[in-house]
Amino acid sequence: MKGIKRAAEKLKYHIIDSTACLAEASPVFSAFEVGVAGLSDATSINARLLAAGMFYAGFGYLFTKGRDLSRKIFGITDKTKEKIQHAHDAAYAGILTLVTSPPIYAVSQAIAGEDIDLTKIAIGTATATLLGAANGGPVGYAVDVFRDLSGIKECNRTSYPSFLKKQSSKVKKGILAGMIAASIGLMGLVYSLTPDEKHKASYHEKQTVEQRVDASNYKAPDKTLEYLV
Repeated sequence: MKGIKRAAEKLKYHIIDSTACLAEASPVFSAFEVGVAGLSDATSINARLLAAGMFYAGFGYLFTKGRDLSRKIFGITDKTKEKIQHAHDAAYAGILTLVTSPPIYAVSQAIAGEDIDLTKIAIGTATATLLGAANGGPVGYAVDVFRDLSGIKECNRTSYPSFLKKQSSKVKKGILAGMIAASIGLMGLVYSLTPDEKHKASYHEKQTVEQRVDASNYKAPDKTLEYLV
């Protein structure tokens, strides 16, 4: 029974931690991928789905448990200064992003039916690593907050709003669900504001056709009246 209970507890941590990382990082990375790295919407969506699959398949557990271990090694707790906590999480996330980005982007391009573009992958990896480092602090913070809101571990960070800590378990879980929905909504907004290249091409082709039709229907002014005058 103890073994089953321990396994269930680990699974709960895994799901909450993975969801926290994805909910915080996915909108940020999707905006970066289509707006900065120049990836198509299809490649970006595939990359986000692959990342989600990796996290829920076990990477999320390894990521957050590795963070917990690293914090323990460096003597970092919830009471440690926020600047130090963010610096640790930035370095930790940056290193992992550097390692995992190349294969994710390569597979995403292949799934999207595109040729493997090493230049785009290199640009995407370099900038993703910088973004991962910059976003490492917020991701770590999201993990601590999600753990508290889900009820699996209390968050005692000084920057954690006291009004959230005081809420009932039911209200906290409602707030948690709202955060997840907001993350999905933000991703949808990003892709709606950055139409895929195929859609762009289709739009421009339609515009060209309409211009040609207008040109074919154009009739030169009748000069007959001028001669009559």
